[in-house]
Amino acid sequence: MVSRSVVVGCALVSALAGGCHVLDCSDNGPLEAAYRDGVAQAEAANRAAYDRGHADGLALTRDDGIADGNFDGYNAGYADAWNQSYPLGWDAGYSDGGYDGSADPDACAAGASDGYAAGSAQGYDDAYDAGWSDSWDTGWSDGYAAGAATCPSSKRAGAADAASNVAAADAVADKRVDPDDLAECNGRGYESAADPSAYARGYDDGRRANPDYQAGYQSAFPAAYDRGWSDGNAAGWDVGYTDGYDAGYADGYDVSYSSCWDASWSSGYDDGYGDGYDSGYSAGYSDGYDTGYDSGDDCTSS
Repeated sequence: MVSRSVVVGCALVSALAGGCHVLDCSDNGPLEAAYRDGVAQAEAANRAAYDRGHADGLALTRDDGIADGNFDGYNAGYADAWNQSYPLGWDAGYSDGGYDGSADPDACAAGASDGYAAGSAQGYDDAYDAGWSDSWDTGWSDGYAAGAATCPSSKRAGAADAASNVAAADAVADKRVDPDDLAECNGRGYESAADPSAYARGYDDGRRANPDYQAGYQSAFPAAYDRGWSDGNAAGWDVGYTDGYDAGYADGYDVSYSSCWDASWSSGYDDGYGDGYDSGYSAGYSDGYDTGYDSGDDCTSS
């Protein structure tokens, strides 16, 4: 509803007063030049950030590699142990949850109630929007006629000429380039080409090309991985299985809830749609009438 009002309002303002400025940064003129400048500036910043990252990566020491190898190796081993346990827990939980959900009449009742309510709300909203849209134009026309009827006939006749004069004056003014528009197009160009990962990419490439760092990293990673795997079996396995079981149980239980939710949604939608159209139609006509009347009784004269 709001978006339709904005579009119609923009069209009316554009027709009567040359309003609704739409910024075009591909105008084959100064705005596009500003946009391309922004792109070039971002590309230069990307290269500078990459170079800084690459230099920092090359500057790392063997001790830095050992520290990172220990950190990455441990986390990788722990995560692998957890990732193996989670699916097993999920499968067990899903089976138990599905059984319990199908045996619980409250699960279906709750799903049916919630599904009907959600469908009814969606149906009402859709019907309201449809009714509002169907009646807005009619209301605007009636309102404009009523508003225009309050104007002296000479002013009604001169309104079109006044709008034309305003549009012509604005067309001349539009040839001037607004500094804010130039800045906006420059910013859009910069954002379109900016690469937040440039430093990180350079850093990683620098690390890979650094033999001292790599020697330390490779020497530390395997043992750290084994420690992480061991701890993952002792702690991560239990946590992963528990997390997986809980998630699987919830999903399995929800099968009964969801099936009843789906079955009730359509009937709720139909009932809600039947209630919403008339309300939307009435509101749309009223909104359109008010907007049209305000435009009609402006009585602009040349």
